[in-house]
Amino acid sequence: MAGRRQPSEVASWVNSVVPSNSYRRNRSELSDGFEPAERREESALWLSFVIAARTRPELRSRAVGLQTGLDALVRRVLIETERSGALTPGLDLELETRRLSALLDGLTLQAVQHPDLVGPDELRAVLRRHLDTLAGS
Repeated sequence: MAGRRQPSEVASWVNSVVPSNSYRRNRSELSDGFEPAERREESALWLSFVIAARTRPELRSRAVGLQTGLDALVRRVLIETERSGALTPGLDLELETRRLSALLDGLTLQAVQHPDLVGPDELRAVLRRHLDTLAGS
């Protein structure tokens, strides 16, 4: 599918924004890179795959691998942001990893299900606000 991001592209993008001395720059680049509305077909495909994996055992390990990879990526972003001093001290990073991952999943689902109700700017604003709460701002 045209426009599909390869894992190496995602890793390269994360490496380009984490770590950074500027939390605002990180927050902006991370949220601006979140594109479920613009990548609606890719997001719908991901959602269909995850649903299919619930009833097709041969897909289950791949679906688990995708989720594990996403969780590892989110955890890495949070760990590096914590190391830079931009996160509120004392956060439970495992819990925050799950919370941010669930938020990304939910926003992606909304972008696929209700593209006429939830636009890309609103999706990014929700993500930015969540990232701000992690930073205590």
